[in-house]
Amino acid sequence: MAMNTEAKRDRQIVGFSLSPEMAAAVKMEAARRKLTLRKLFEEMWQDYAKKQK
Repeated sequence: MAMNTEAKRDRQIVGFSLSPEMAAAVKMEAARRKLTLRKLFEEMWQDYAKKQK
């Protein structure tokens, strides 16, 4: 149980709202790539960060 509590400490929930159409498109893309929404967002953010350099 201590490991589970510790794992939660290095994570933070970030919530945002999307239109139903965009939410469906994002979920379908994650499913197509066999990724979780979190992994898809991380991938997108890494691409964004690279373009900012």
